[in-house]
Formats: sequence, structure tokens, C-alpha cells
Amino acid sequence: MRSIFFLLVLIISGCKTAPDKNLDSEKLNAFTESFAPGSMRGRRPAADPLSDSSFQAAAQLAGEQLEKLYQIDTAFLSDEEVIDWKFAHSLVSGRVIELGGMKFYKRDPRIYLSFTGISDVIARPGDTANKIETITDRLRAVPVQLANAKIQLTEYVPRFQELSLFMAENGLLLFDRELPEFIKVSGKPAEVLVEPGAAARSALVDFIRFLKTELPKRPAGTFAIGKTLYDSMLRHQYLLTADSDSLYEFARAAFAQTVKELEAMAAVMDSVKTWRQIADIVKQQGPTPARMIYAHQVWVDKSKDHILQYDLIPIPWKERVNVVPRAEYLRKTSYYGNFSLAKAKGADSVFTSEWQINPFEEQWDEKRKQEFLKEHDWGVIMVTAPHETYGGHHIQGLYQMHNPRKIRRENGISIFSEGWGLYNEQMMTETGFFNKWQATKFRQLQLRLWRIARVIYDTGLHTERMTYDEAVKLMTDEVGFLPWAAQLEVDAATASPGYFIGYYTGMAEILKLREDFKRVRGNDFSLKDFHERLLKAGNMPPALMREALFNSLQITEE
Repeated sequence: MRSIFFLLVLIISGCKTAPDKNLDSEKLNAFTESFAPGSMRGRRPAADPLSDSSFQAAAQLAGEQLEKLYQIDTAFLSDEEVIDWKFAHSLVSGRVIELGGMKFYKRDPRIYLSFTGISDVIARPGDTANKIETITDRLRAVPVQLANAKIQLTEYVPRFQELSLFMAENGLLLFDRELPEFIKVSGKPAEVLVEPGAAARSALVDFIRFLKTELPKRPAGTFAIGKTLYDSMLRHQYLLTADSDSLYEFARAAFAQTVKELEAMAAVMDSVKTWRQIADIVKQQGPTPARMIYAHQVWVDKSKDHILQYDLIPIPWKERVNVVPRAEYLRKTSYYGNFSLAKAKGADSVFTSEWQINPFEEQWDEKRKQEFLKEHDWGVIMVTAPHETYGGHHIQGLYQMHNPRKIRRENGISIFSEGWGLYNEQMMTETGFFNKWQATKFRQLQLRLWRIARVIYDTGLHTERMTYDEAVKLMTDEVGFLPWAAQLEVDAATASPGYFIGYYTGMAEILKLREDFKRVRGNDFSLKDFHERLLKAGNMPPALMREALFNSLQITEE
């Protein structure tokens, strides 16, 4: 068996064995047809035992897949097949780097709390018998997974422990309320869940004890992956020419320039107040708690109307987006919420996505209530709706779902998908969506500053240029986040190296690509044509999106 060290060397050096010229496009197609979406950042199938051997086996498989790709001579492939080969290489490289180098399963207990996904199984539509079978498998895996966690968590990272404890303790709601209610409603067939449910709950209680008393005794660890791994990720998974140093400096320069733009806009709005003072005033204006979910839905619908009215992106499917409260156990994983993309047509033949928002909670003290409202103002709602829904993640996801090339249909990467979301905020600004609300334009610029800050602290934290406290301070003192929201932001970055650079870096790449496409198309350029061709290409690193976009014109970019 090849060592993980060898696999990392293979990635970092870029070496390849001599190609076998008998392997042609049919063998590439066979590879991509058998290629399954990867488990990035430690996420694994819900019923996986999450054992050390299973992680090692996954790393070994990734290395074998990499070597298979190197046996294919790309000279025998079509242009689109070459892009598929490069995309497969980036995906497999990411798996090798993650599983063989990052090894978050040794320090982040949240990886082992996959049972929380049972709540989604209970809530989603579908056949009850199939749900019972799925839930049974997941419940039976819980004691095994948590037992492995207690052995394999060899490093103690205090913030990871704190967040895991919150998630685990809230996870008890699944066993004490959600599962019993499901069994009651589903009748006698669901009673088979009683025994594995009790065993899973008992294992969870024991794991909570472990998190509180045993994990803190283990050697101190860090969430930083180091410059070598980070640079390898940028080069081989994201296909960027920048390394962590140049990316960090790029973000710092963009941050300073955006602050200047905020200061200039602030001077027009109020010649006396600073941009931070104006931002604080703008953030005081928002919907009442009782209207919070409804307000989000209104601006989702307005975003769709704008896309259709100005013919910005074709939407050839029956679809909709519903705004709903976020599940309770997830509310500490980010300060705002998350977007859940439609996976298939619903019973009414409509692709339905959900924007899940952390709701206002009456049991909070007054300070917590005011902080929540300040981070859910009209500006952030109006700007984020296009990012998440029209024509952001919802529309991009529908195009990806319908991509005829399997590897592009089933795989994606944050540097395009999140870059596309942020691009939509900019594009909607450019096309007049916020024309009537100067305060919202100001908020859009501040939110862009936030995404630039993500590049700074993602590269900074994982290459040890910044400490956790410095990253939080950047968000509070220079972007304007409240401390609790800033902490949740930074927490997410510590567990997902590279993900947060996708927003601003991806948007910058898309804007450059748009300008190049416009230059080539000349009088034939339109936003609709650009957006449609780009979305049909896939959800790949920007360099591959560029190749695919110009392939669609059947010309070579000058």
C-alpha cells in the first residue's frame, strides 16, 4: 500500500507516469461515470463508521484514482473531455490533500456528529418506509461512530470542543422530541426505531461526557493546516496561479480600496459621520421579529422579478424558493443561516429550494435580541437574497443539476459557486436592483468588504499569519460585525480551509472573464448570453470555466 506521504508528494510535485496511449476517451468516460462526489473537509456518508481505517481507505482510493488519471493521454481527448480530465484531477487532488494532509478527523469532533442529519430525513417529503430504513441505518451507525471518535480525536482544539459540545447537547432534541414524534405519527412500522434510537442516545450522552472531561486532557492542537498544504490546495484543487502570500496581499489591497469606496459614499450620505457610524445606523433598520421570515421571502420574490424583467438569466424550469426557519441544532454553526438547494422535483413537479434563516427567539435576553436584529437588517436581506436565490445559488444549482456531463453535474467547487453568489450581488447592483435605496447600495459595499475579509483570515489563519483573536478583531473593528457573529464566521473558516476564499476571489475571476468575453463578442455581447453559457459550463475552478466558456463559442481566446 502506498503511503499518504507518497500521495502528497505526487500531488505537490505534479509528476506523472508515462501515458498509455491506448487509453482513449472511452476510458475517461468510464472513469468519470464511476467517479462519486467527494467527501471534502471530512464529511462522510451518514452511516460510515468514521474509523481510522475508513479514512485511510478513502485516502488510498484517492491516490489510486489520481494515478489512473495520469495514465490517460489527454492528447487523444476532445476539448470538453480535456476539461473533464482537469476537473477530475482537481477534485481528486483535493481529496488527497484533505484526507492525507489535513486530517481534521483527528481534531474536530463535529465530523462525528453526522446523526444530526436524521432531522432532515424526518422533515423532508418522501415514503415513510424508505425514511424508516434510512433512519435505522443512521441510528445504528451512531454508537460506532462516536466510539471511534473517542479513539481518533488525538488533538484538543478548545473552540472545536466548545462548538461540538453545543451541537451534541442540542442533538439530544432529536432523540427526546423529533424521533418519538416521528414514531408516533408513523405508527407500528416505525417502532423498529425505538431500540437503535435508545442506543444512539446513550452513546451521545457518553460522548458529551467525553467532550467535557476527557478531550481537554489530550495534547493541544491547532486548526491551521500550514503554508505548504494551503499552497498545494490553491494550485492543485483550485487551479490558481496565486500562492497564499500573493492571495493574502491581493485581499489586503482590495480591502483597503473598498474602505476608500465606503468612505467616499459615506461622505455623500453624511459629511460628518464616518462610514462605520453610517453602517451602524443603516443596520438599525429592519423588519420586526414576527415578520423576519416573511421579509426574506418578499425580497427573494423581488429578486426573481428583476431577473425576469431584465432578461438577465434564462430560467427554463418550474421552480421556487421558500424561506423557512433553520433547524435548532444548526443555529450556532453560522450567525445567519444556510441555503438548501433543490435536489429533485417535488410532488408538484417543481424544483423547490429552501433558504433556512436563524429565527428570532423570544427566550433570549434583551441584549441578544438587539444584536440579532442588528445583523438582520433590511440591507443584508435585500443584498443576500440575490446571492442565495435569484440568480445566485438556486439558479446556478439548477443549471448544474441539468448539466449533461456527469462529473460536472455531480461535483462543484466553492471558488465558482460562492464566487457566482457574490457576483450576483454585484450584477444586481449594476442592473439597478437597489437604485431606490442608497442605504442598500452602501450595505452591499460593506458586505463585499466582509467577503474580502474572509480571504484575509482564511489564508491568514491556516498559514499562521493571523491568530484566531486577530481574525475576530478584523471582523469586529474593521468590518463592523458584532463579536458573537464574528466568532461564528471565523469558526467556520477554521474548520474549512480554502472555502471562504471562494467568494471574493471567485467573483473577481468571473468579472475578469466577463470583460474578456465581452471583448470577444463585441456587439453580440449580452449579460443573458454570458450568464447562460457560463452556467451551462458547470461549477469548476475559474481556469476551467474560462476554457469551457470559450469552447462554447468554438473559438480560441486571443
